[in-house]
Amino acid sequence: MKLAFKSLLIIFVSIVIRLNLSVSFADEVYYPATLLMLDDKFSHNVFVAEKSTHTLYLYENSNGLPKLIKKYQMVTGKKSGNKKFMGDYRTPEGIYYLTEFISHLELAKRYGQEGEIYGSGAFVSNYPNIIDQREGKTGGGIWLHSTNNETRIDKGLDSRGCVVVHNDELKDLSQYIELNKTQIIITHDLNMISKETFENNKEIIKKFVESWLDTWRNEDLDKYISHYSKEEFKDGTRGDYEQFRSYKKNVFWNPGNPKIDMLDLSYFDFGKYAIVQFTQHYVSDKINDYGKKVLYLQKDEFYDWKIVSEGWSKIDDSEISQPIAFKPSMRFFKIDDEATQEKN
Repeated sequence: MKLAFKSLLIIFVSIVIRLNLSVSFADEVYYPATLLMLDDKFSHNVFVAEKSTHTLYLYENSNGLPKLIKKYQMVTGKKSGNKKFMGDYRTPEGIYYLTEFISHLELAKRYGQEGEIYGSGAFVSNYPNIIDQREGKTGGGIWLHSTNNETRIDKGLDSRGCVVVHNDELKDLSQYIELNKTQIIITHDLNMISKETFENNKEIIKKFVESWLDTWRNEDLDKYISHYSKEEFKDGTRGDYEQFRSYKKNVFWNPGNPKIDMLDLSYFDFGKYAIVQFTQHYVSDKINDYGKKVLYLQKDEFYDWKIVSEGWSKIDDSEISQPIAFKPSMRFFKIDDEATQEKN
C-alpha cells in the first residue's frame, strides 16, 4: 500500500513539474534575433523573408519592439542558398532597403511584354549592399514583386532571385512601405530568441554606440577610432582606416567640441554583421545639420563589434520642423489603378 502510494505521489509530482515547465515555456516571450530595436521614422515597418518556409513576415514598431502583424506566402530563387554572382538564380540573404517602386504601366514601358511577368508592380532593393560588395558578390535587380502566373507561388523556389508574392498581397503589403526607409531582411531561417537574449544582444550594441558617440563628442581621437576596424573599415569619401583617422584628427583640432544627438534609433543584427541607423543632429561652430546616419558593424576576432562602413545623407529641414507620422495607404497603386480604369 505504501509502495503504491509512493508511486502515485511520484507520478503526481512529475505531472505537476511537467505542467509547470509547459507553462513556463508557453509564457516565455521570443523575438526575431534580427530586429533588436525599431523606431517610427526609419523602421515603422520591416519585412522578414524566411526562405525555408516561403513566408514573408511583416513586423511593425511597438515601442521599439517588433510586433508581427501579417504573413504572406512567397517564392524565392529557383536554386537554394545565398546569392553569389549574377545569373545564379539564388536569392541573396542580408539586410536591404526598398528604394524604388515600378508600376505595372512602367514595367510595360521599360520591358515590353516581358514586363508582364512582374505582375502588378515591383519594389527594387539595394542589393548588393556594402557587405555584399565587400564579399565580391555580383548581380542586381533583386526585387519584391508579384506575378502574372500565380501558380508559381505554390512552388516555393521559382524565381530568378527575386521575392515574389500574389498580386493582391503585393498591393496589401505596399501600404506599409516607405521608400529608402523600409527594410526587407532575407534569411534562410527566422531565428527567434528569448527576451533575455534579445535584450542582452541589444544592450551590447547600445553600449557600443553610446561609447562611440561619447568619444566623438569629447573628441578623444584614440578612443573614438578604436571603434573602427583597422582591417575592414572603408569610407566612400575618406578612404581606408588610416586616411579616415587622419581626416578625423584634423577635424578634432578645430576649437570647441561638437554637440551631437542621436534620434530615431534602430538596430538590426544579421549575425555576421549589424546595422545601426539614426537621425544625427550635429552642431559645431561651423555646422548645424540633420542627417540619416547608417553604421555597418562586424565583429572582430575577439567578438567585439567594430564599424566597417558608415554613411550619411541629409534630412530635409521640413522633415525636422514638421514631422509627419507614417500612415499605411495605397500610395503606390492609386495612380496605376486610376490609369487602368480610364483605359477601360
